[in-house]
Amino acid sequence: MSPSQSISHQDNYFPPFSSLPLQKDGPRGNAWGRFGPTDSLGMLNLLTPNVVAQAATQIKTGERVSLDWPLNKPLYPSYKRVAFRHDIINRGKGGEELRVVNDDILTFNTQCSSQWDGFRHFGYQREKRYFNNRTHEEIGNSAVLGIDAWVDSGGIVGRGVLLDYTSWAARNSIALDVFTRTCIPVSHLQRMVEEQQISFEPGDILFLRTGFTAAFNKLSESQQEAISLRPTADFAGIEASEETLKFLWNNQFSAVAGDCPSFEASPVHGPGVDDTWSLHEWLLGGWGMPIGEMFDLEALSDKCRETGRWSFFLCSVPLKVPGGVASPPNAVAIF
Repeated sequence: MSPSQSISHQDNYFPPFSSLPLQKDGPRGNAWGRFGPTDSLGMLNLLTPNVVAQAATQIKTGERVSLDWPLNKPLYPSYKRVAFRHDIINRGKGGEELRVVNDDILTFNTQCSSQWDGFRHFGYQREKRYFNNRTHEEIGNSAVLGIDAWVDSGGIVGRGVLLDYTSWAARNSIALDVFTRTCIPVSHLQRMVEEQQISFEPGDILFLRTGFTAAFNKLSESQQEAISLRPTADFAGIEASEETLKFLWNNQFSAVAGDCPSFEASPVHGPGVDDTWSLHEWLLGGWGMPIGEMFDLEALSDKCRETGRWSFFLCSVPLKVPGGVASPPNAVAIF
């Protein structure tokens, strides 16, 4: 490992939420320097060999569940992003008898379909700074904070924990429309944790199911296109609040992920949105905590209900793109 990828001698250092920001002249909530001034792993530093070895004890039956939505979903992306394209190239030459040999070329925006947001994706908007005080110029002129650093350190591998908000909301007669800017209060998540008797451990990877992918799959093609053409990309997600940030920080998650287009309620920034507690800014820019979006959690929730357990071993190895901004997760839950 390079120095920027090694586990810091401060890996057991857990400053209280009230001590943030750690770099006092930096933006609100930052934890810059917690794992060293050149660190590029952020909260993934919590996935120490001991933590991963303990997470592996989650494997009992060896049953595996993919957490990736197909790369061509959604067919019509929101946020004015370019849709997935798949070209199959036959390796025969002009005039030559057909050869039964093909290549394929994939063209896609890494922010479409299931994805991990890397630390180059979103920073503090007013201060123009990314994780560990990196500037926009550094991002453009080097590979610092590239998602490849995560792969070099072994990927996002540890204990995953699912909070199935879809089922919980239905049981409690709580309306949930994933195609509106519905903010899920952290108080609901805390009630779920208590009811499911979940005990978090440092380094856990948190998953939140809202039922977005299942709801989207039920739409007709014209309805899917209409969703992408709306003037604002309004989708459900966890509320961006001080209470949410305290919950995420105090539980010391290494990463968080959901099945909606944005882990927090969308839009996350812009006119009419109070970004004081923006999760994208605090988590990606401030703490170095990866955010997963549009994971397919339907089969996972079925398996969790079937087994009566809400934790599992997670193996996720993103694409090894030097200086990469985001990546499909290539994620598998193992029971």
